[in-house]
Amino acid sequence: MKDKTEQIIQSALQAFIRKGFQATTQEVANEAKVAEVTLFRKFGNKQRLFITVIKSVLEKNFQSHILEQAKTNDTEEFLRSIIDNRLDVLSRNRSLVKMLIAENLMGNLPPEINLPDMIFTSLTHGIEQHAQQNDITIDSNHWARQLSGIFLSHLILPTDKPYNELPEEEKEALLNKYVSTFLINE
Repeated sequence: MKDKTEQIIQSALQAFIRKGFQATTQEVANEAKVAEVTLFRKFGNKQRLFITVIKSVLEKNFQSHILEQAKTNDTEEFLRSIIDNRLDVLSRNRSLVKMLIAENLMGNLPPEINLPDMIFTSLTHGIEQHAQQNDITIDSNHWARQLSGIFLSHLILPTDKPYNELPEEEKEALLNKYVSTFLINE
């Protein structure tokens, strides 16, 4: 039973990436190779299916790493790890994130799926935890905005290659540039 639910979630994700929230339940059912009635039995309606799918992906890929990295004592390593991980996750999920940004801008997302707020809140929370644990003063809102700008620029501005496809030495050079902008005043 759990495998069927996971199959539906993965298939729905692909349909939503292609068509956004406008994907029909019939398209999702066809992609998942299940009857449309199965979707309604498991999720109630398209909006609940969409919320379940998106929250599942966001929680799995976007939330946990930051809080884990907040435990590190080295602020430079903390920043390096967050930037590297987020750029990697975002570049691997570029189609999903672009769809969510587009749907958000068109006002099509349900209130439970506020991608900018979810990302900003998790960044701010992780930064605050790191600062508190290491007894340092950090303007967490400023840092979260700066990090968000880095991430957004990699999604929207043209690049030769997505971050996850860059050679390690190019990633390292990029991380050094980004991290140095945070530590300039220390």
